[in-house]
Amino acid sequence: MRIKQEFGFAVFIFILLLIVKVFFISSTYLVDDEAYYAMYARHLAWGYIDHGPVVAFVIWLFTITNESGFTVRLGPVVLLSLLPIILYIVINKYLNRQFALIASLTLIANLMFYTNSIIITPDVPLAFFSILSILFYYIAFFKDDRFMYLGGVMLGLSVLSKVSALFPAFGIFLFPILIKEKRHLLKNVHFYGSFFISFLIFIPFIVWNFQNDFAFVKYQGNHILENGGLSDFFELWIGAAILIGPLFFYYSAIKPIIFLLKWKHLSIEKQYFSLVTLIPLTYFLFHSFFSRFELNWIAPVFFGGLFLLSMEESSRKKVSKSFRFQLFYSLFFITLIMVQSFFPLLPLKGKSDPTNRYYMYASLIEDIKTTVMNDVSNSGLRIVSNEFQIPSIINFYLNPKLEAICLSIDYHETLYSFHYNQDRLVGNDFIYIHDKKEFPEKIKPYFDSFEPVLISTKSRNNAVIANHSVWLVKNYKGKL
Repeated sequence: MRIKQEFGFAVFIFILLLIVKVFFISSTYLVDDEAYYAMYARHLAWGYIDHGPVVAFVIWLFTITNESGFTVRLGPVVLLSLLPIILYIVINKYLNRQFALIASLTLIANLMFYTNSIIITPDVPLAFFSILSILFYYIAFFKDDRFMYLGGVMLGLSVLSKVSALFPAFGIFLFPILIKEKRHLLKNVHFYGSFFISFLIFIPFIVWNFQNDFAFVKYQGNHILENGGLSDFFELWIGAAILIGPLFFYYSAIKPIIFLLKWKHLSIEKQYFSLVTLIPLTYFLFHSFFSRFELNWIAPVFFGGLFLLSMEESSRKKVSKSFRFQLFYSLFFITLIMVQSFFPLLPLKGKSDPTNRYYMYASLIEDIKTTVMNDVSNSGLRIVSNEFQIPSIINFYLNPKLEAICLSIDYHETLYSFHYNQDRLVGNDFIYIHDKKEFPEKIKPYFDSFEPVLISTKSRNNAVIANHSVWLVKNYKGKL
């Protein structure tokens, strides 16, 4: 491809996918995690037990005048549509147009970033601010040190979004320490000033942890020590390769290791992007050997990889066949998932079809609305469950007078644990909702009685994708 062809192709794909994104967020239900983060925005705070506060403020900003599934998801669409535009403008000005186009097009046509742009999670602001922090510090280190403080702001917001942003942040900080050609930066007061700004931005989350008995620290400490094995390791990294695409994965998880072996012969520009990639890569590779990780947890590995791929590909006279394959590979799977979301042609059933998650609560919401909500309103009963997913869905779509909550019996604390005193719930009757047809055995001792109200089933593509049961439970005894 030539420059003009690349630019035209990028603009075409950008507009087309933007239209598809808007249609998608207008036509599907929130998944349970999204509804939970929407509850963050209803209970704004400077921290939460499982994440920093930025995702809550993003949702709040876009739902301030109208809360709906569309407005909750509008944030990721806007942020991850702005990101390739910003990359193109900045890189084109300070580096070259080919680099700018490759970086932007890689983001636009990538399954991982596309998926992140249609659902709201903390990974959205993490990606947005982390990628910009890596870029702005690069510009500050090599082109224009006026970007130093802007890089610091982006870095602070990235860590405030999700603490895994600390890994590429360490790479940025260590770069002038490890690379002698850039050690003069250690004499630059603005270098330290930028990190001080990052720290100031992060202070509210630190204060929140002090005020809440280091709830986040304790939760993450337990969470990251979940047992894993060799099968989990391969499942994680093979899954990442499929999600991110072969060339992108190569430059994120393999090429940095190759670069490390011939470090002295690398340009310092490649050393910079390699360092911000190697640090998260080393951590996640090592840790995933003995702990179970979700695919999205290792996202920081790919932020530096984006620039390594773009730098390498932009140095060629023309776009490589490998890069073209990367683009069409990602576009193929994006198309496949979007088609499957609305026209389930593939013979996938249950959890094997990832698009089912956008429909699994549809019947529950309608059934609760038509059969239970009047009784709930008239009797003053509160809807409860033992995990955060169902209460969050109920709160978002049905907005009961008494907010539905998570009891967290033999389950970790959630947002609801910080807003509802469990002791004040003792002796109350509830409407209990469970994600299976049977009443959960471990919950039975906590109530005097439990009476079935209804069974809600959702089918799609000729297969059951979700069962929910609704129960009247009496005399909550509190945590035993």
